[in-house]
Amino acid sequence: MAPQSDHAGEAGPLERPLVRAERTRGERRNAFDDAVATAIGVNRTDFRCLDVLDQEGPLSAGELAKAVGLSTAAITTVIDRLEAKGFAARGSDPKDRRRVLVERTPKLAEAAWQFYAPLAATAEELYSRFSEEELELLLRFLGTANELFAGMLDELHARLAG
Repeated sequence: MAPQSDHAGEAGPLERPLVRAERTRGERRNAFDDAVATAIGVNRTDFRCLDVLDQEGPLSAGELAKAVGLSTAAITTVIDRLEAKGFAARGSDPKDRRRVLVERTPKLAEAAWQFYAPLAATAEELYSRFSEEELELLLRFLGTANELFAGMLDELHARLAG
């Protein structure tokens, strides 16, 4: 939850509606992902790990743990569960055979695509409603937001650890 603050300073006429729209979109996306996680038989933390592997490609256990904010001990348990379900696999890094990488398996796409295919079609229809320039602006906005929020998350983790 990100409560609205009356102490946030002078907001422009679009700031509050933008914040509300982003929070609503985030909640709906989380609810959708929760439902898909349940449908394929994994918990939400494990599903977050699968999402990171889907986006980033193969990662070491330590990299995956950092990406989702888990300890290395906890990530080992997650990886064991995902391997048991057939959604992830450990393998050797082709560049360094001593290093183990975790990657998603094709079984994950088979299990999840039935739920995400309609979402992808809806997204394509949504994108078609906007010009290339509008989409470029949106992409720039989201990219900047992701960079700023990643920095804030790193600062928060450091503060909570200290």
